[in-house]
Amino acid sequence: MKIKYIPALLWALCILVATNNYNFTALFMSDIDFHFRLFPDLSDLFIISDIQLGSKLYVFQKTGHALSFGILYLLLNRALTEPRVTLMLCSLFALFTEFLQLFFWRSGRLVDALIDIAGIYAAYRLGESVKAHGGMIPAFFTALQKIFTALEGEKPH
Repeated sequence: MKIKYIPALLWALCILVATNNYNFTALFMSDIDFHFRLFPDLSDLFIISDIQLGSKLYVFQKTGHALSFGILYLLLNRALTEPRVTLMLCSLFALFTEFLQLFFWRSGRLVDALIDIAGIYAAYRLGESVKAHGGMIPAFFTALQKIFTALEGEKPH
């Protein structure tokens, strides 16, 4: 195995531990434990009634979903160097983790997989933008220039 895959594999392992731990908030207290069930209800993947956009913890978790899978994309893309293959592999991993959560008494949801994939896609677009501008610094200054141009003529409130 090539060493360039190690960061992506370690990050994927961290995602698996975080998503399959018996309780998300227990992770903050370094409490890691897994509770397994052999026959989960697969229809749980389609539940949308537990979406709580008014909950700070819920929004924090979903932001974490997007960021963690975006980071996975960036790490894996450094190893694979083929952005579309990386995009597909990370998206499949996102779907797999949501399915796997059902076996660990967690709430695997396709909505969460879509949030994960949104984070992956954002990282993909970021990578493509950086590549198109010739590196991180030129991409950053181009983005700043676009922001300033968009705000030109705006008056402070």
